[in-house]
Amino acid sequence: MTIAARGPDNPQDDDRGKPDGYGSAMTFTPRQRALSLAAVIATSFGVGLSFGIGYPLTALTFEAWHQPDWVIGLAGASPAIAVLIALPVLPSLVARLGTVVAITYGCLAGAFGFLALFAFSSPWAWIVIRLLMSAGFAMPWLAGETWINTVAREETRGRVIAIYAIAFFAGFSTGPFILQALGLVGLWPFLAGAAGTAVAGVPILLARRLAPEFCHDGSRNFASALRLAPAAMIGAFIGGFAEISNLSLIPNVALAAGRSQEAALGILSVMTVGGIALQFPLGWLADKISRFYVTVALAAAFIVLALCLPMALTTPVASTVVAFLLGGVILGFYTVGLAIVGERVGANDLAAANAAFLVMYQAGAILGPLASGIAMTMSPVTGFVVTMATLMAVCGLAVVALERRERRRA
Repeated sequence: MTIAARGPDNPQDDDRGKPDGYGSAMTFTPRQRALSLAAVIATSFGVGLSFGIGYPLTALTFEAWHQPDWVIGLAGASPAIAVLIALPVLPSLVARLGTVVAITYGCLAGAFGFLALFAFSSPWAWIVIRLLMSAGFAMPWLAGETWINTVAREETRGRVIAIYAIAFFAGFSTGPFILQALGLVGLWPFLAGAAGTAVAGVPILLARRLAPEFCHDGSRNFASALRLAPAAMIGAFIGGFAEISNLSLIPNVALAAGRSQEAALGILSVMTVGGIALQFPLGWLADKISRFYVTVALAAAFIVLALCLPMALTTPVASTVVAFLLGGVILGFYTVGLAIVGERVGANDLAAANAAFLVMYQAGAILGPLASGIAMTMSPVTGFVVTMATLMAVCGLAVVALERRERRRA
């Protein structure tokens, strides 16, 4: 099966620079391409919003129910666990359903999941529901990333994916503000989550004639998919552990360094703003120079910023600057890594490669907070910094080694 655009055939807007397998199948005019990308980017905002509501809503509700920390942690990890379990079979399922139907079903599963959470007051029921709805969310996540890498032109791929990441992260960041306005009691927070998730599927339905086919022939297993773009896969793992570790634990690190609760939350907010503000410049850079070099530079910058963190946390100005830059660097791994997948993987293997990319991201998202949390029990600030810097150094060296091996094979 090859990727082909549904809709009017038009041979302009060539696909020079794409891997073998795209060829003349992509026949969008510039306007069609822009509308197709706009649809999937708009959907990513809605999916991000759902995550941004679901995570804090679950954690704070469990806290109000006086659940033990390990149960709260299990509930927080359930989305990543669900995605890890579902991803190996999702490429085949999405290919069978079609891109538009799969994204729509995933959004509806999330919407009904929020309503089901309102209907039950049992922690274990919530964990099961979160597992099911997160498995549903994995469909628009996987299909959306494959869609955007299929439609994006090579010369602007980094910037397009940067906008996609900005939309998702902006939606994620909006969720807590909605909960703050609506509170945790009553139907409204659940209705907001359900409505935001359901509406996320609307742009895809409107652009259904501009959707690429989801190509997956089932010949790639997880191990072979990892080998398609090994440097990008390590980048996904880096993005997972760096992003989730910092976003979940940086307030605790700031508190341990003597900052107030308000200041600690402010540092988290600044980190989020940095992640959004710096993505497009990083995407532009990734379109102008080697994306491998950008990844290595991001790893080096992360290590330097992490080592500066203990001293920076002692002053408001320094902590703001370091948090802002860290946010941009952290999200940059995901943006640049996904661009590398689109650059190096052919059409027939793109779905399998994107699934492997997401598996590696989720693996990092689980391992990073776990390793950091254990280290923080011995030394809250130093333990976190050493763990982050060490993991990044090891992964950075792995990226360099894998890239050299790939170049020797080429």
